[in-house]
Amino acid sequence: MNDSPLITLFKEQLENESLSIAQSLGLSKRGDYLIWWYFRKLFGLSDTEISEIVCDGGNDLGIDAVYIDPDNYVHFFQFKNPESADNIMAAGDIDKMLSGLHLILERNHDKIANDELRGRVEEIYQTIPNGYRIHIITSGNGIPNESKIKIESFINSLQGPSEDFISWIAENIKYLQDTFYRKSLPVIEDNLVFSIERGIPYQVRSANHDCYILHSTGKFLAELYDKYGEQLLQQNIRVYRGDKSTNAAIRQTCIGEESANFFHFNNGITFLCEDAKWDQFTGVLTLKKAQIVNGGQTARVIYRSYYDGILKEDVLIPIRVITSQGDKDFANNVAVNLNNQNTVESSFLRSNHPSIIQLANSLVTLGWYLERREDELKYLTDGERQEIEQKIGQSLDGHVIPIKGGTQAYAATYYRQPELAKKNLKLLFMNRSDNGHFDRIFNADLTAQNFLNSFRIKQHVDDYVKRFGTMKRRKVRIDGWHDEYKNFLGESIYDNYIDIIDQVIPQSAVFVTAVIFEKDVKIKGEGVDNLINELNNNSDSIINGIISTILYFAKNNPEVANKSWPTLLKSQTFFHHICAYLSGLEERSAEH
Repeated sequence: MNDSPLITLFKEQLENESLSIAQSLGLSKRGDYLIWWYFRKLFGLSDTEISEIVCDGGNDLGIDAVYIDPDNYVHFFQFKNPESADNIMAAGDIDKMLSGLHLILERNHDKIANDELRGRVEEIYQTIPNGYRIHIITSGNGIPNESKIKIESFINSLQGPSEDFISWIAENIKYLQDTFYRKSLPVIEDNLVFSIERGIPYQVRSANHDCYILHSTGKFLAELYDKYGEQLLQQNIRVYRGDKSTNAAIRQTCIGEESANFFHFNNGITFLCEDAKWDQFTGVLTLKKAQIVNGGQTARVIYRSYYDGILKEDVLIPIRVITSQGDKDFANNVAVNLNNQNTVESSFLRSNHPSIIQLANSLVTLGWYLERREDELKYLTDGERQEIEQKIGQSLDGHVIPIKGGTQAYAATYYRQPELAKKNLKLLFMNRSDNGHFDRIFNADLTAQNFLNSFRIKQHVDDYVKRFGTMKRRKVRIDGWHDEYKNFLGESIYDNYIDIIDQVIPQSAVFVTAVIFEKDVKIKGEGVDNLINELNNNSDSIINGIISTILYFAKNNPEVANKSWPTLLKSQTFFHHICAYLSGLEERSAEH
């Protein structure tokens, strides 16, 4: 039974927020309410991205969503959204998901899975996953013990090259509340104070930056994490990996007989701060504007062990403190080099790159703000927000470009790489030496105006896809959906392609953005301003882009034979074939 007022209040908040989302999207199933809330609030995905990973509905095999993260881990999700936080998920729901996963692994799902799930699975088959994660998510009180045993048995029978190649996690109402709370904490403005009880920290001055070597008790670190949570780890964004593999070893050491040796067995934690001051008289080291840039897993495990009441008192943790002295390039390079030892989202590591900083400054002159770090706007003070709005000369509302979304739009249009923009987003922020494209995209040809143009085009396409998604979800409960489809799509698409349009449009945002830019700007030479003005007034260019894509597919060319729409709409080859097809049409039209 739930007797926590915190959980009661959070359940109320979750109900209100998810209902608001449902009403805006035309959702009718309580399970969908939670799905969209979860991916919006906890994963930070856009509505277009969510539409592409959700496969909930008839014949979903108990799998509501499939997501391949930037680290190439495949995540399978099942959601349940009971009205009471006390409810436990039914064991039969877990059984259905396990049966579905068996079918997928045996490649026997194709004849019974819905189109969305088939598309997700086909994408998995074309990937080389680093591992698999199963998420059982409920806004209730968890899952039955018998289901836990079945899941563990399923995973143990499939373990791959490493112990945690396949893992699972049950995320109940308490987990959701805890995760949401940590994501919502404000940025750290406090100074962090380390009291050195024995001796003095080892100090090194190198290349105009200070480094201090010291230690912390496990209790102090746990209390620090308890106070600031994930806001302490903004430059160390690896999510908690669960009590598997390395983390299990860390936990066992800090709670077991070897706890006194934790200092010798653990790599420790690195803090990056703007400045640090050592006071020898008081034995205090004070860190200004500090962040953990390495050792986030250790911090989380120590906190969880402390929270569970089993952390040993003799646990000591190696601590390294590096000062940036306000040098943003240095701070960026420290975060990049320390975190590149592990896989970290590359767009975050590029947020302080000089090219990004300059792009942000240039966009200000156009009246737009570049959000270089994900969710940074959430944590602005009123004063900081007002200062930015004064700089751009207008409200931030509707005038913000997220660095990932903006770069994705630019790569799909001016850079002419929709496959890269769709499938390999992290390569947009890696250099050529690492098989990436950052130094080729953020070069002398890039202008703030073009970056803004591409983002505004994709905004219109995203909005069109989102509106279609809302209409598609209402389809099952509206008798007159045929008329609604015809009015929205136009008679040409409706009369000729109604049988496949549900498969095409939800997947098409990036690809259609690239097609209409190529068709109207590159081939017809009509000018990007004309395209944006037309998009401001109607969706004709988007509809024509969709028609052009389908028409080429309908020609039954060998390069598209036996390919699904999810696959084609991520294909650079398919895009080039359509470009050649459209160029040929334009040339023939000019001849006449």
